[in-house]
Amino acid sequence: MSTPTSPIPVAVLGATGTVGRRIVERMVRHPWFDLVEVAASERSTGRALGEAWHDPDALPTEVRTLPLRAPAGPFTAPLILSALPRAAAATIEPALVAEGRLVVSNASAGRMDPATPLVIPEVNPDHLELLGPAGTPVAGVVTNPNCAVIPMTMALAPLHEAFGVQAVVATTFQAVSGAGLPGPGSITMIDNLHPWIPGEEEKIAVEPNKLLGTVGEGRIQPAEMVIGVTSTRVPVLHGHLVDLSIRLRDTPSLDAVRARIRSWPGRAAELALPSLPPQPLRLADRPDRPQPRLDRDDAGGMGVTVGRIRECPVNGVRMAVMAHNLERGAAGAAVANAELVVRTGRVPHAGGQG
Repeated sequence: MSTPTSPIPVAVLGATGTVGRRIVERMVRHPWFDLVEVAASERSTGRALGEAWHDPDALPTEVRTLPLRAPAGPFTAPLILSALPRAAAATIEPALVAEGRLVVSNASAGRMDPATPLVIPEVNPDHLELLGPAGTPVAGVVTNPNCAVIPMTMALAPLHEAFGVQAVVATTFQAVSGAGLPGPGSITMIDNLHPWIPGEEEKIAVEPNKLLGTVGEGRIQPAEMVIGVTSTRVPVLHGHLVDLSIRLRDTPSLDAVRARIRSWPGRAAELALPSLPPQPLRLADRPDRPQPRLDRDDAGGMGVTVGRIRECPVNGVRMAVMAHNLERGAAGAAVANAELVVRTGRVPHAGGQG
């Protein structure tokens, strides 16, 4: 394992957007990283970061004055965290890789590319082998999953490892902040619920199988869970809750399921990544939890809360899982993956074509 002896220069793309702002906030107080470059849309190019910030006084002076660059660069930082929209990411991120950068992306553009690692550090850190062996600096793209997929897969991972997951029916209750800015108008959300989120069900149905698959010979062999999904938008500011009905290969007792959730160490425990809580999952014992307003800020927004574990007459086991969609589901997930590539010695050397 590698621990940086001096801060690693990083750039953040999409730094003024909903997710990008939270990445910046995590960067400015991070023990491993030095935020040296920021980029936003073309209309913001040349302005100082503080001029485009909602609360410039909250930023350290040296960061507040960083000039906003175009998303395509040029950059000098070897490690780039991207919060670009899908279409922009699809063209800009590969170009940065061609320059020798390592890009950690929150965009969905490359998630299902068989050569691109889709990673949750506690679930599948070994999938970084798609980039190359640990200890070898490399250019490439690492992606984090959909914001509802992350808590869902973290709840499924310990059960899949112990008992084998065969099928899942998932219903999501997703916060309005997941739609980005400006998001759905209040007149459409107050006293209402949207029973369909365009593009979400397709991601949630396939990404967990890649995450829980096995890596070998330069490719991922996906898991073979059958996943049915209904995605809904609810009038909650932050926090995605997912109701799961799960069919397992084995037939463990509910106490065994609870014990597995409570004791699961995850696969990143020995890596000691700064952004991750020591226990990946928190089991809520009260029958009315998790709740977004009460549980989303657990562990600085990086906690994943599981509750309502009970018998399902259709599939066997039912539960609810919840996490902060902008932190654990997006910005914090990207920062954790950046920590993972640092810890495994894959960050290229500073400099390059910037």
